[in-house]
Amino acid sequence: MTNNSKFLAAAFLIAGLFIFLLLFACKPDMSEYQFAGTTNLTDLSLSGDLTVTDDSTLTDDVDIGGELNFGANDLYPVGYASDGQQIVYGTDTITGTATAAHGLTTVTLCLCTLNRDPDDDAGDAAMCTTSVSSNVCTVKLWQDDFVTAATEAGVSTHWLVVGAP
Repeated sequence: MTNNSKFLAAAFLIAGLFIFLLLFACKPDMSEYQFAGTTNLTDLSLSGDLTVTDDSTLTDDVDIGGELNFGANDLYPVGYASDGQQIVYGTDTITGTATAAHGLTTVTLCLCTLNRDPDDDAGDAAMCTTSVSSNVCTVKLWQDDFVTAATEAGVSTHWLVVGAP
């Protein structure tokens, strides 16, 4: 073997050893990886940030030890109003007065709106109001004089309740 061949063999051996160390000896930081297509992961543990830029489906429990932020403005997802607060909403057919079935333990806010334009016929609902007492959200329908309770039957009404679960 000539000196040049010995030098090339040693260089290839050192390069191969270096590549081996890079590929197999270093633990990858999963926060730097992007998974394309359909990928099923189990028992994934991250030590850095994870950014999800496309649709994802979670089929088991997700435990979050820190903050969970949505979007550039750190908005909360639909169903969550702020830290520890949830949003529950629904539509009921109401005659006069009804209670929103929200399931929350502590109500902070309750809102309503008619699922149609106001009506000025006698007895018909023109607006709705809400009141909160002992974590019960009461929705009331009113005539266009804003004093007399509406007697119209079966008015579709949307409601929204914010509070602690």
